[in-house]
Amino acid sequence: MSFFIAGEDRQQTWMLPQSVEDYVGEDNPVRFIDAFVDGLDAKQIQMEVQPAATGRPRYAPRDLLKLYLYGYLNRVRSSRELERLTHRNLEVIWLLKRLRPDHKTISEFRRAHRPAFKQVFRQFNVMCRELKLFSAEIVAIDGSIFKAVNSKARNFTLTKLETLLKAVDTGIESYLKELELNDAPDADPSAATSGTKAASTQDLTDKLKALKAAKDRYEQMLTQLEQSGQSQVSLTDADARLMKKSTSKDSIVGYNIQSAVDAGHHLIVDIEATTQGNDKGQLNAMAQRAKTELGTDTLTVIADGGYYATNDLQAAEAQGIRVHVPAPTDGMDKAGLHACERFRYDEERDEYECPTGERLHRHADSVQRAVFYEVYYNTAACARCALRAQCTTGKYRKIKHAAGHEIMERIQARMKAEPQVYARRKDLVEHPFGTLKFWWGHGAFLTRGKAAVNAEISLSALAYNVKRAINVLGVSALLSHLGIHPAS
Repeated sequence: MSFFIAGEDRQQTWMLPQSVEDYVGEDNPVRFIDAFVDGLDAKQIQMEVQPAATGRPRYAPRDLLKLYLYGYLNRVRSSRELERLTHRNLEVIWLLKRLRPDHKTISEFRRAHRPAFKQVFRQFNVMCRELKLFSAEIVAIDGSIFKAVNSKARNFTLTKLETLLKAVDTGIESYLKELELNDAPDADPSAATSGTKAASTQDLTDKLKALKAAKDRYEQMLTQLEQSGQSQVSLTDADARLMKKSTSKDSIVGYNIQSAVDAGHHLIVDIEATTQGNDKGQLNAMAQRAKTELGTDTLTVIADGGYYATNDLQAAEAQGIRVHVPAPTDGMDKAGLHACERFRYDEERDEYECPTGERLHRHADSVQRAVFYEVYYNTAACARCALRAQCTTGKYRKIKHAAGHEIMERIQARMKAEPQVYARRKDLVEHPFGTLKFWWGHGAFLTRGKAAVNAEISLSALAYNVKRAINVLGVSALLSHLGIHPAS
């Protein structure tokens, strides 16, 4: 007598086949995936497909979209792995109604419908707005580097190319000298056979040929960079760039993924792959798109100091966005000298008053990195000041501020008055990136090119938001919103 529950005989014959429906519960996420994709407007998301030239029917775009959404939601992104799921995963068999597209068809679908994935992501966010899952009040913006399909060995910067060319020239010169020695008459003909010399000469000739070929490649890439104005070239993924990680000195070839996360339930409002190695100048564009997606007239945006760019922040403030971004550390204060904030600005007289009461007048203005600065100093006052050593290491103290500095000062005053707002930054932005990169394994892209990468990151963001919505409301509530009520 067995003390364990026994399974059924695999050879058992059933008069009627069991229904796949029995394996998919009413609260299974695949039911929402099925209903959500079926409810999408194909024209709005641009997923209409023309019949094949051969007359053979194609797979419906909706079915392949369901497969991709299921895969990304369950940490499966490879087209070959997705193909395997259609053969052995009961949820996928239910979802696709036993369709079994091959991996080439699956991969081609992602390539052919790159813009559509971003539209699907936005359509789901519209649904989240209707369900009040967005607070539409506070959004945190941040960037993170995701690895591209391009190794560091196949990425070349100007410095790297110049170093390689010098090394190649040195190698060529060395081999040429060895060939000259081989061509010289032997002092002792019996010391080496002609066969040994011939082999050595042939080996040197082959190495010299390989070095010259490498030199030609490097020179072509250098010319390409000079003509394009770019600073680096990647051979596997032409759009990928070598980027330094903010948390270490290490660098990887990849993309800087910018995301805007709503404070309500940590949902991703907008996401974009960029080839810029840092975050400067990217806040306003991300904030404006987030504001549009949330359908609000005003929005509070928080971001770290990497986004501090005068023109960019001023543009965001002008559009009704309340920015919380810390200013760079005052270099004078860090050096133990009088900080800039100790100089009081007199707006009426357009002058600064120093700690000793002297006036710094406005002089010639300057432009640095496309930012217009107003410059103030008083050489005579500094020359006779007994406290000059506490103020500057030079002959006189210079104060400069960007045009429209009142906005920047207002941002910093807001930061001091509302420290609790900026304190939420890490909690908001780290959650989605941590989930995608470390829990789901989406930290490295499978596709090449900026357009394909944007499609891939849109799928990842869509899957993340679907998962969050299911965790917050449950499958039944989402299905009810779509007008589907499970049978009681």
